[in-house]
Amino acid sequence: MKKIKLATIALALTASVLVLGGCGSSAPAATDKTSGADLKLSQGVGQTSVFRTKVDKTTKQESYSTNYVTASAIFDQNDKIVRVQFDTLEIAQASKKEGATLFPGWPSAEIKKDDVVTAVANWKTKRERGDAAYGMNWTEQVDSYQELFKGKTVAEVEQWFAKNTSDLNGTPLVSDSEKPEDQAKFAKLTDEEKTALADVTSGASISLKDDHGDFIGALKEAFENKIEVTMPAK
Repeated sequence: MKKIKLATIALALTASVLVLGGCGSSAPAATDKTSGADLKLSQGVGQTSVFRTKVDKTTKQESYSTNYVTASAIFDQNDKIVRVQFDTLEIAQASKKEGATLFPGWPSAEIKKDDVVTAVANWKTKRERGDAAYGMNWTEQVDSYQELFKGKTVAEVEQWFAKNTSDLNGTPLVSDSEKPEDQAKFAKLTDEEKTALADVTSGASISLKDDHGDFIGALKEAFENKIEVTMPAK
């Protein structure tokens, strides 16, 4: 798939940037003369697909879409995340939004093959479409999660997700939630954890795992698919 190929190329380019310029992660910069050891990084790509049913509030009519999340990640020698980038390809059955990424259906007597070919060729991810298409700062919020995950192992990210997000919809817990289940879970956090979580929700509140996409699963798969890349010390 074209998106996967692009993600793999992006990972290779990112690894080169880290080697040339270093980064703020726990991985040592290749320009560090003190270690004298090879720089070992790993790169991986993971994907998850989620099916979504949407019900129109007025007509009560159902429409369908799929959300395909890709995670492109680089890990250091201790399996901590050096960098991760998420993107989502949302493919809808039908949408009133101009420029929506649609699948018109398989070629048939009613659907021309050329129309399907054109529609698929013009598919764009959420990053490519831009935040204006979704009426929210989707990219900024996802970027905030990416920064949050830096320096953590995938297991630590999963632990953070399990403790700090709603079991109902995968969004970060907030102090003023109207849902009893979320209130009870938030109350179990320490004051320090509540403060740290408030810092997170100040920049991001979208779900990390629901029918809009599974970011946690994509990151986990990226780690499982990782391949070691060793940069010789100079």
